[in-house]
Amino acid sequence: MYIKKSEEKFVGEEIRSVNSLNLLVMTFLIGLGIYVVAKLFGLFLTTEAFGPIIDGGNSSNLLLTNFMFLSLPLGIILLTRGKLAQYGLSKPIGKLNWGYILGIGLVIGSIATIIIIVTGANGNPALTGLGIREKIILLWFFASIAEEIFVRGLLQGYLNPLESMKISIAKQNISYPVIFSAIFFGLIHIPLFFFGADLITVGVIFAMTVTLGFFAASFREKHQSILPSIGIHMATNIGGTMVGPIVYAILVGTI
Repeated sequence: MYIKKSEEKFVGEEIRSVNSLNLLVMTFLIGLGIYVVAKLFGLFLTTEAFGPIIDGGNSSNLLLTNFMFLSLPLGIILLTRGKLAQYGLSKPIGKLNWGYILGIGLVIGSIATIIIIVTGANGNPALTGLGIREKIILLWFFASIAEEIFVRGLLQGYLNPLESMKISIAKQNISYPVIFSAIFFGLIHIPLFFFGADLITVGVIFAMTVTLGFFAASFREKHQSILPSIGIHMATNIGGTMVGPIVYAILVGTI
C-alpha cells in the first residue's frame, strides 16, 4: 500500500510538472506574439521604409507600440470573459507602502542611468528626440501602464495557478509567475540592440528591467493588483530619465 501511494504521488507530481511547463510555454508564446505584433505595428506606421504613414519619429513609435501593449491584452481578457481580478485589474489587497514602492523604483532607474553615463554607453535610442513633455506623457505614464497591463496583468494572470510553485533563491521562496514575469520583461528589451543600442546599454537595461520586473511581479502577487506594479514602473522611468541624470550631475559637481 505504501509503495502504491508513493507511486501515485510521483505520477501526480510528474503530471503537475508537465502541466506547469505547458502553461509557461503557452504564456510565453502569447506574450511573444503580442510583443511582435505591437513592435511591427509601431514600426510599420512610423518607419521611413514604410512611408512613414505617421510622422513623429520615436514619440509616435512609442505611442503606437504601447497602444498595442494596452489594447491587445485588454481585448484578450474581455473576449475570453476573464475575471478582471484574475489579471490584477482590481483594488489592491492589504496596505501599500508607497514610499517603499516608489523609492525602490527611483533607485533602480537612477542607478541604471548613472551606469550608462559613467561607462560612456550610448543609452536607449528609443528615447532619442523625446522632450520632457513627451517623456512624462508617453514614458512615465502611458508606457508604464500599458506594459504592466501586458506583462503583470495578462501574462502573470495566466500563471496564477502556479503561484504555489516556488524556487528558493538566496533563501527566498519565489513563485514561478514572479520569475517568469521578471525574465520575460527583461527579454523583450534585448531587441533594443537591433535598433541602435550598444551592448553595454542593452546589458544595463536588461538587468534593470529584470530587477524592476521582479519587484513589480512580487508586489502584484502580494497585493493581487497591478496598481503597485504600475507605481514602481513609473518611478523607475522617472528615476532613469530625470533623477539619475540630476544625481550624476550633482556627484560630478556640474550643478
